[in-house]
Amino acid sequence: MVVSNRWNEKIKLNIPPRTNSIDNKCPFYGKVALRGRIIKGTVFKTKMNRSVVVKIEYLKPVVKYHRFIKRHKNISCHISNLLSCRVGDKVIISECRPLSKTIRFVVIKVLRSKRNFNKQ
Repeated sequence: MVVSNRWNEKIKLNIPPRTNSIDNKCPFYGKVALRGRIIKGTVFKTKMNRSVVVKIEYLKPVVKYHRFIKRHKNISCHISNLLSCRVGDKVIISECRPLSKTIRFVVIKVLRSKRNFNKQ
C-alpha cells in the first residue's frame, strides 16, 4: 500500500497484483513517475483503448456578483490494464509526463459509484 501525502491529503492506494501483460505506462509497475496535481473526477467516456475521459467539475467565482459559475473540463487519462472502470465511476487521477498527444494524466484509483445491479 502506498500513501501519498501531497497537499495534506492522504490517498491510500491498494496496488493490484502484477499480471504477465506488460504496460510501460502503468503507474504502479511501469516507467511513469507521478508528479503534480491529484484530482477527483467522474468517468465520462471509455471508448478509447486503455484510456478514459474524466470530467472534472469546479466552481469559478464571479467577483462582480459575488456568485459562482459551474464549469467543467474533460481530461484524457491513461488507465492501466490492472484497473477497470465504467462510465459514471468516480476516479482519482494524477498528473504525469506526457504519454501521448493529449494524455497527461493517469488513473491511480477507481472509486465505484452506487449502481443498481439488478437492472442490466
